[in-house]
Amino acid sequence: MKLALVVLNYNDADNTLKILGNVADYDIFDKVILVDNASNDDSRVRLGSFCERKNKIHFIENHENKGYGAGNNIGIAVAKKLGIDLALIANPDTDFDENVIRVLKSAMVKNDNIAICAPLVDTNDAYGSRENVLKGASCWPMRDFLHSLAENGPICRRIFTRALHYDKNFYNAKIRTVGAVLGALLMVRVDDFIKVGGYDENMFLYGEEDLLSKKMADIGLKTAVITGYKYKHIHSASIKKSLKSLYSRQKIREESTLYFYEKYLKINPLQKLLAKVFFAVVRLEVLVFALI
Repeated sequence: MKLALVVLNYNDADNTLKILGNVADYDIFDKVILVDNASNDDSRVRLGSFCERKNKIHFIENHENKGYGAGNNIGIAVAKKLGIDLALIANPDTDFDENVIRVLKSAMVKNDNIAICAPLVDTNDAYGSRENVLKGASCWPMRDFLHSLAENGPICRRIFTRALHYDKNFYNAKIRTVGAVLGALLMVRVDDFIKVGGYDENMFLYGEEDLLSKKMADIGLKTAVITGYKYKHIHSASIKKSLKSLYSRQKIREESTLYFYEKYLKINPLQKLLAKVFFAVVRLEVLVFALI
């Protein structure tokens, strides 16, 4: 099966060039697809110059930034045209060894019911511990409306950690089926990704991983993590370059989350009102305590 690396850049040439310099020449990748999401800095010039020297890289320049999901959808569409079976979607602020990707590919080749697969994020904390979860969990259960709402509250997620995440014993098995995985680094089946419509482009940023896993689950496909292999992720380094304000990032998160609730969880008007009131409180938490 052919595998492509898909990287989306927006005003973050430094990190994008770093990841390409580290992994673009891995033998495991048949193609590398780089999408610039209408950057308004010097990214396109710098990336274009780099790509000219690399025959394996296909460089796509978007003329409009329609969000994270839309940019990656274009990358996967190109992968399909190139005859690619599997695609590794990687944020520019990630770093990983080639052997990790070989293991992911092997797992998906052997298990055709797995549509999304990822390793764990490298941290110094025990997986499933409160410390690990608050720094950014690698995976989590599929959540209903109330559990999802609680996870979106900085204080609530600290109080109800055990009810919202897998415990330490969950990670004892080599491979686990999960509700969703962190979107910073994940491997997908190109045909299945396209079959379910990919990322919903009405969600500009945040929440894409829950949405994609739900779409796959709805057609009987699984999301899995390989627990013995890890990658490094500088959490939100790329996002913080373009959205420096914690408050502005929170507002975009709320918009995407409410859209997900309405379209995919089919919440009623009372639940929508509850969510809006809850997010108003969350904004205060963000402003007062700088929590996220």
